[in-house]
Parts: sequence; structure tokens; C-alpha cells
Amino acid sequence: MNDLIMIKWGGSLITDKDKPCTPQLEIIQSLAKQIKKLHEIKPGLKIILGHGSGSFGHAVASKYQTRNGVKTEDDWIGFSQVWHAARSLNVIVIQALHDQGLPAVTFSPSSFISSSNGKGVEYFQFPLERALSSNILPVVHGDVIFDQLLGGTILSTEDIFLFLADYYQPQKILLAGIEDYIWADFPEKKYPIKSITTVNFEDIKSVIGKSSSVDVTGGMIEKVKIMIDLVKKYPSTKISIFSGLSSNCLIQEVLGEPTGTLIEME
Repeated sequence: MNDLIMIKWGGSLITDKDKPCTPQLEIIQSLAKQIKKLHEIKPGLKIILGHGSGSFGHAVASKYQTRNGVKTEDDWIGFSQVWHAARSLNVIVIQALHDQGLPAVTFSPSSFISSSNGKGVEYFQFPLERALSSNILPVVHGDVIFDQLLGGTILSTEDIFLFLADYYQPQKILLAGIEDYIWADFPEKKYPIKSITTVNFEDIKSVIGKSSSVDVTGGMIEKVKIMIDLVKKYPSTKISIFSGLSSNCLIQEVLGEPTGTLIEME
């Protein structure tokens, strides 16, 4: 679907990842305004919006180690608590989008995707496809998933984008966080990595750090690995990881020259 893009609002961007269940409301509102502006400037553009869980989901997911599998009664209690935490942030995101008059509808991945050993394998296509054809703004998020081998697990928003890319082959994937680039020397931040390719990834992956906060889905290095896998399958998809803090960041990424770190074939 050539007119479709996927945008993620990172958990580090829309929450304070060091304070449990603390949304960054002004940032969420700014991003929602930009989504509205994109629809006004480019009415035919299709967007699948995703967001991370940040300080809402990661702490409880870490407590129960949900990503590693769900077997016991206590594990399943944790599974439900992770779902509830992620859903609580999603409600805030949806409200901000509706405040801008956007027809946003949540598609909780736990209800339409299943996995096997942590990889998406089954997808009920019709609801999301009908939403896109009806100019609904579908919103997905990192979520617990029922898994054929593990019982349950967690898929990050990037995992979900990788899975959905097989169906929609997006033109762009935009991952908004709090850093201008991926840095080769974080936290000093003197040496930005402006391009990560399928060729240089093996040489530079050792300098790509994990998150400084709790991130049960592997932090930045795991995000980059997933996007490298995606660009290998779909070389024409343009992927960027950039700061979502400016009031015009999404407009720039969609309509102008990309900023931040690009992930590409070569």
C-alpha cells in the first residue's frame, strides 16, 4: 500500500519512563495536532499509528517477566495487569486524537494477532483493512499476545509493524523518541549515527545501547534489529528514528527530508 505510513510515538517520548504511569500530556497533544495537520495537508495519506507503553507497561511487565512466557496462574495475572497498564496509556492517546477531531480507533494487538515463540503468525485482517478503507485512524500499541508455544508474551510496537508490513508494505516507518539520533557514544552524545544499513549494522551494533530505563522489549538495539529485518524484506521502505519533541517533527518527516538516524539497505 504505497500511500501508507506507520508512525510510532515512543514510550520514552509520551511518558516519563522513570516515573510509573506518568504521561507527557503536552507532548501527546502536540503529536496529535501534527497527525491532524498531516491529514489536512495530505488527505489521501493512510496512517497506522502505534505507541509504546513507557512507564505504564514496562515496570509491571518486568516484574512478571511476561515477555519470556506465561504459564502459571500468577503469570496470567501479570499478563492481565500488563494489558491493563498498556490500555491505560492508550486511552490517554486516543483521547488526545479525538480532541483533535480525528477518527481514531484502537486495535489492541492481543485481540487480532497471535504469535508462536514470540513471532506474529496469525492476523485477522478484515477489521484493520476496513478501518483503513473507511478513513479511520487505526492505533496499535505494544501489547500482550497469546502465543502458541509460550502461552503468552509481549510484542513491541516495532514487532507489530514488522508483522503488519507483510500485509501493507509501508512507504515509510517513522519512530519518534526523545533523541535526535542514535548515538555511538550515548550518553555523551557527541557522535551521531546518521545511517544504519544492512552492510554496516554488524560493525556498529556493539555501540548501540540499551535503554537507560526499564524496557522489557530490548531497548534501542532490539528496535534497530527489527527494522533491519524489515528493510531487508522491503528495501524501498524508508525508516527513520528521530526526536519527536519539536512541534513540527512529524510534518518534517512525512513531507520533508528525513532527520535523525536512517535505516536503509546500503
